[in-house]
Amino acid sequence: MNKQEIDIGGVSFAYRESGRGDPMVLVHANISDLRSWAPFEPLVAEHFRVINYSRRFAHPNRPADDGVGDALAPHVEDLVALIDKLRLGKVHLVGNSSGAFVCLLAAQQRPDLVRTLTLEEPPVVSMFLQALPPKPDEIFKLLFSSPGALVALLKFGASGIGPATKAFQEGNDGAAIDFFARGVLGDAAYAKVSSARKQQMMDNAKAHRASLLGAGLPVFTAADAAAINTPTQLLRGSDTPGFQRRINQRLAALIPGAKDVCIPSASHLVHEDNPQAVAEAVRMFCKEH
Repeated sequence: MNKQEIDIGGVSFAYRESGRGDPMVLVHANISDLRSWAPFEPLVAEHFRVINYSRRFAHPNRPADDGVGDALAPHVEDLVALIDKLRLGKVHLVGNSSGAFVCLLAAQQRPDLVRTLTLEEPPVVSMFLQALPPKPDEIFKLLFSSPGALVALLKFGASGIGPATKAFQEGNDGAAIDFFARGVLGDAAYAKVSSARKQQMMDNAKAHRASLLGAGLPVFTAADAAAINTPTQLLRGSDTPGFQRRINQRLAALIPGAKDVCIPSASHLVHEDNPQAVAEAVRMFCKEH
């Protein structure tokens, strides 16, 4: 595997290239970096030319300065610029969590660059609510249209996003990462996380703080989803918390022809928990297109 750096708009990004074949770009989550794909990358490199990079502010790139907010829009621009600069042409995009949201927005803005989308649990909360915590009128509306989704999202907000945000505001990054990771993974899955993986989360605490205390997630509407014309599959772990399962199912119902695939023995870090099953799902899906 070839570790390199690439300059995009004056910002240096660490990346790794492996394999041969049609190009595939891996886009990691907020509490991750390019190391997240280590169990999965060699499995797909048998069939694809794989580009695995660390996103803006993620380890080992330059971290976010204190007080700097971080929205997803620059990350979408970075991904598009990376594809262009490496002259990859149309690529298969595989993303996890916020990285999956970046992939989805890239396909929305530049469908000419994206051959397929594989989205592992993108946190598109706006499928149900504009933001967490929600406004009273949103709660009332969702209570009647999808009460199960409302309960799941409020639970995540109360046990994950809310405490993590407060801990970051108080300068306690360790507690913030702990609250957030438990919220997105679930207690049982978090209990199995290795010390090395927890260190990776902490290595990216500044990046996550900049995201959580910054502009927040963008609004992506049902109409936006219905307008996606890129072949798409949504992957979710069998053990993932309920709010994310409902988001995946909603997106799969809206994006034309999209698949909703449940990966066994996995939580939110789907490709880390069951890399073999995810690699097979990705390989078969890409082969179809």
